[in-house]
Amino acid sequence: MLSFTALNISQHFKNLKKDENAINVGGLKVYIKINNLETSRLGINISSNGTNAVNRNKFKRRIKEAVRGLEIKHNVDIYVIGSIQSSKMNLKDINKILKSHPELTNK
Repeated sequence: MLSFTALNISQHFKNLKKDENAINVGGLKVYIKINNLETSRLGINISSNGTNAVNRNKFKRRIKEAVRGLEIKHNVDIYVIGSIQSSKMNLKDINKILKSHPELTNK
């Protein structure tokens, strides 16, 4: 089981947000990049337009649960951007999308 710290510094997001690190499926955009740190980091973002606080928090909990279940050998930075459409995804769909990221399938 992985433990994550917060990905919360602007420069870290800028370094991670490149097209070669991203997949976009069903309104869910996932950036993953291997880092050289002692821990993995996770950042989650979902717009407040069209979703209420309850749905945003449920989405964040589902993302965290899906990320905890990943089997990763290296420490990574993961940044997930949700939309109104993706906020309604269930855990199984989110797991499938995360596991399909090239950074995780090639390792």
